[in-house]
Amino acid sequence: MTLYSKVTLKLHWGFSVSYPSVSKSKPSFLLPPPSTLKGALSFGKYRGKDVINGKYSPAKEFEDMLAYARYSDDTVASYSEDVVRNLVMYFQRPERRAERRYWFNIVPTGKVISPSGKIIAVFITDQLSREELEKLSWSIVRLGSKESIVSVEEVEIGEAKPISSRVKTRYYFPASASVDPSYAPLLVYVDFWEGGYEFGKEYTPVRYAIPLQRFPIASVEVAVDAKKAYEVGGEYVVVS
Repeated sequence: MTLYSKVTLKLHWGFSVSYPSVSKSKPSFLLPPPSTLKGALSFGKYRGKDVINGKYSPAKEFEDMLAYARYSDDTVASYSEDVVRNLVMYFQRPERRAERRYWFNIVPTGKVISPSGKIIAVFITDQLSREELEKLSWSIVRLGSKESIVSVEEVEIGEAKPISSRVKTRYYFPASASVDPSYAPLLVYVDFWEGGYEFGKEYTPVRYAIPLQRFPIASVEVAVDAKKAYEVGGEYVVVS
């Protein structure tokens, strides 16, 4: 059976999830990507472990899981960037790395601000039991950076029902899915990624569409002609 977990996460102040492969500027995504959600879920099983077998991220075990996010209906947020002193030594040429003056630099760092705001995360899997999926869902403590603390307020477990039709959704979805053109102004396009859970292996960028009001930031609903989607507790998430 394919199960879903719908998790209501309360933000303490907001969150920050930096774009990959950036150095001089660290903008944040406006919603946590699927890979971040999988990493958050893995914490309950691999608490205190950053690396498995010396080369894998704990999130690799959940690589085949589907993950989605949106803001709750009553949540709004804003985006800002702070000037932060960051370690940049590993971006320097090898001959510079021994000199302390090249170790740190000022880096604009993005964050999404929403004190007590809520994010709804959905996980879909046929690899975990209902009991394990629920336990891991209740164990989520942060989204993104270590300072991005969250509290789990509610967990709903059920059967994910596959469908193929036009659906309305507030969750992000692959940009390859067909969307009614009238909804185009409501979509923000970003590059999330697949893979990259093993050190030394590159991730694969995947274009996503986020149904989003830009300011204040809030999730909105759009219609998608889905080749494949799942019904999850009265809502829909789009696979393709």
